[in-house]
Amino acid sequence: MLYLEGINDVETAYLDALTPAMLEGRSLVLLGAADPEPEAVQWLIDFAYHGGGLICCAPGEALAAALGLAPLNQGVMHGRLPVALAGFPEAGLPLKGWIQHYSGAENEDHTDTIPLHDFDGRPTGHPAVIELAEGNGVIIVLAYDPAQCVYLLRQGNPLLAGCRSSGFERMRPSDLFEGWQDERTADWPTADLHGHFLRELIHRVWPEDTVLPWLWYFPDRADTVLIFTSDDDWSTRVHFEQLIEACETYDARLTFYLVQKDSVMDRAWLEDLECRGFDFSVHPDLPPPSLSLWDRTLNDHIQQFRDAYGQPPSPSVRNHCITWSGYIEGARIEARHGFTFDTNCFSLLPQGRYYMNGAGLPMKFANLTGDVLPVYQLPTQFSDETTLGGQGFDWSLNLTPDEGVDLITGLLQRNAGQTASMMCVNAHPVSFATYSAPLWTPVIQFAQAHSIPVCDVERFSRFWQARRAVRLQPVPKDTTPDFSHLNLAEQGLSVMLPAARTDAGTRMVCGRPYVMV
Repeated sequence: MLYLEGINDVETAYLDALTPAMLEGRSLVLLGAADPEPEAVQWLIDFAYHGGGLICCAPGEALAAALGLAPLNQGVMHGRLPVALAGFPEAGLPLKGWIQHYSGAENEDHTDTIPLHDFDGRPTGHPAVIELAEGNGVIIVLAYDPAQCVYLLRQGNPLLAGCRSSGFERMRPSDLFEGWQDERTADWPTADLHGHFLRELIHRVWPEDTVLPWLWYFPDRADTVLIFTSDDDWSTRVHFEQLIEACETYDARLTFYLVQKDSVMDRAWLEDLECRGFDFSVHPDLPPPSLSLWDRTLNDHIQQFRDAYGQPPSPSVRNHCITWSGYIEGARIEARHGFTFDTNCFSLLPQGRYYMNGAGLPMKFANLTGDVLPVYQLPTQFSDETTLGGQGFDWSLNLTPDEGVDLITGLLQRNAGQTASMMCVNAHPVSFATYSAPLWTPVIQFAQAHSIPVCDVERFSRFWQARRAVRLQPVPKDTTPDFSHLNLAEQGLSVMLPAARTDAGTRMVCGRPYVMV
């Protein structure tokens, strides 16, 4: 989550290896759900007392008591977090997982709280976030585990792994979201907003003698981006050309996912289109038994791509019919074959719509034990057949082109102005040529008019990987930092620094002003 927020100057350690020496020179400690031994608890409290920032996620009984809170040994499953900041939904952020009940009323150092609501939005009478003064520092206690919450929002219900909840012949990622998405916030990137909220809390506990720089989410100071993709699905050359022409007319580029057999794309044409800024990868077909065939089928398709085009596919992948299997087994297979971005997580009725995964920003998959995979989940919010009516698809929103344009451009505007998120969409060449051009042409025209880059996955992945690799250290307060040695502009990267006041040159994020440098 910190990497997602452009905070990369991070060291991690197991709690049982903690020593006082490890805390020296640190600005902040972010403690996962735990109940440390008393000696470690005292080290952490002393760290905060002497000016360090401390955030404790779902602390256990002894740690909570040491912080002056009363653990009530009860809680609620799946609640809501009402965040009174600009760019957050009025209905509050959905919380996935268990949220512990605490009482902090008797703590005199208690300075601020955010109440916990149940899933239906009713106050529970208990706090979700508690802020405590501790000497020269600040401690924030979260009644929930934000990492668990974000990954459950993004990856769905692990108990549905392997299930066919949608009724489709092949399992799809949407099968993991039966009864999972909150309809009240379906059009909000809630998982991304949880990351933004955590960053806001970090700024609140940050020591006063320095400020925390972080990296802006999008290349070249853009307010948001639109990732454009296209599944081949045996389209004709004429179909491809119509989509390509529209892209070049409005300065948009996209990633084509090519089928293994009978694609009309030949080597000379692909090389020409690559020179013009388009991107190409594979579109594997994985009929049942999908999991047992996945590795072999993907390997065969990659070899076919190399043989046909003289190069490997680009680092992203989407399966035909967005076939999936299990929970994250497919991401493991993709990683073994060198893929770093997966675009299979479609927002798809009846299980989910709009931001089914609660996310637009890419984040790496993780398993249930917290191990992080080297593959980014890049959710896809809209596609021709999932958006427009008249095609006879049960999973479609059945919108008219004008309704679809209003919906998608409205979300683009909100991403650019409030939520600091993004979208990925998909247009099949054959669909664009036969019925969806009235949707996608106005969308990319709108993006161009509002300086929103429309780019392929490969171009954005280069930026995203470069963003993750840069480590920005704390900056002394009231000084002008020099980042020239990092060559950030060459990579499209921009640094955000908290501003003392709101001026014409500042950008508001989560209600806080920042200077972009």
